[in-house]
Amino acid sequence: MKILDQHEKWSDKVNFVDVNNVFVGYNLSQDCCEHADWFISDKQESEARYEENEEERKVPDVTSYNFDKEYFETVQVGGEFDGGGMVRFRLVAEDKPDLYLHLYNIHNGYYSHGFEFKINDTVIQSGSI
Repeated sequence: MKILDQHEKWSDKVNFVDVNNVFVGYNLSQDCCEHADWFISDKQESEARYEENEEERKVPDVTSYNFDKEYFETVQVGGEFDGGGMVRFRLVAEDKPDLYLHLYNIHNGYYSHGFEFKINDTVIQSGSI
């Protein structure tokens, strides 16, 4: 899998794509009363991770991983604001432990961010958190 983060042309988006052309895209453009971001973990997390500094983000090597096309989960999260949510995607690789991609947005109930999970041009899941 490749992570295309903060590409010059789409500075407020992050995209993930595996060798099977399974794609997850997430809009990260921020407003005042929210915190939207993403992280990868070896667990199914239920709380958002706040990274104060982008260099502190710990991203495991996911080059041999692919998306599990059958797995998608929505998670309600709380935090400093009233609204928000998180979605999870499972990443699988032969002879390696599963990893989980988490996209989240914690907000005051007014803001949301769109995401899309698709294979080629076929949308598996889409929505906003």
